[in-house]
Amino acid sequence: MKTALSGIELHYLVKELNILENCRIDKIFHPEKKELIIQFHVAGKGKHLLRILAGEFIYFTKTKEDASEPDGFCMYLRKYIGGAFLREVKQLEAERILEFIFETKEKKYSLIVEMFSQGNILLLNDERLILSAVEYHKFKDRDILAKSKYIYPKRDVNIFNISLTELKKVVKESEKENIVKTLAIDLGFGGVYSEEICLRSKVDKNKKEITSKEFSSLHSAIIKILKIESSPFIIYDKDKIKDIVPFELEVYKENDKKEFKTLSEAVDTYKSTTKIVRKSAKEKQIEKQERIIKAQEKKIKELEKKEEEDREKGELIYSKYQIIEDILNEIKKAAEKYSWKEIKTKLKGHKIIKEVNTKDKKIKVDV
Repeated sequence: MKTALSGIELHYLVKELNILENCRIDKIFHPEKKELIIQFHVAGKGKHLLRILAGEFIYFTKTKEDASEPDGFCMYLRKYIGGAFLREVKQLEAERILEFIFETKEKKYSLIVEMFSQGNILLLNDERLILSAVEYHKFKDRDILAKSKYIYPKRDVNIFNISLTELKKVVKESEKENIVKTLAIDLGFGGVYSEEICLRSKVDKNKKEITSKEFSSLHSAIIKILKIESSPFIIYDKDKIKDIVPFELEVYKENDKKEFKTLSEAVDTYKSTTKIVRKSAKEKQIEKQERIIKAQEKKIKELEKKEEEDREKGELIYSKYQIIEDILNEIKKAAEKYSWKEIKTKLKGHKIIKEVNTKDKKIKVDV
């Protein structure tokens, strides 16, 4: 079952979305957290509904289910880009990220749709600062926070313009056990297209060491795949939809398939067979309250644990009160004659006093 569009599929989809360039937004709907529906007015062709399922699919759809009351994120988008003109749609290098650049009378804004992992939708200003997002995160190498600069994760090599030298470098430095996994993971082609590249180049996908001639064949296959004219298909396996591809693949040579005019139409057909279950406002409110209760219960447990630890510390201090009081009195007397640096030197190797903090004038004891 198809669960999301790959980087290559987004590459072909962007070409179809170009029909929206210089078109105006009519309406914006936000039925679910990771779902956005934007209605455009296309001159001479009427309205076009673009459904965005962050982390999964982007496609034109003919139907729009009744949306619930607009939430804060939806209202924010309506305020800033409602009625704006879409000037450009682009994929950020070969990553699974699309950027929609909108222009109003005053400013330009970018709507970022992240299709990797769990997905996200963000609105940026013309300085690429995050104005709003469906989800906020702090990652190891980037932050998705309000007013922070938008930085997207990207690979060292862009597969859409990869050179033979770059291909050789990635493959030779890869720790993957064979070429197909290196293509799929290290270069981001994914399993299906990595298999296809190996088939078209006639390179054994299970090989780790590749000859110069095979490198050239692999590189040539990559270049050719990215230049194939779009001719989308839904691929079937025993009457069930297995995949959606932008052109015929040798890996699916034996599978039944159905051709479509556009990749978007193929996705819409596939998604129309998948029932979209929408939660009512009451159900969403219940879920929200349940999340709040769980967070509060977690916080209570943390506080109870801290209380227990503090109580044990207090009991320990009370049981050793006389020893601690004597040490404190001696330290006070010493501080009248010596500096804290001198006290630290004199107490080096002490049986009970294990550490002296000269900056904060504190001591650590082991009782």
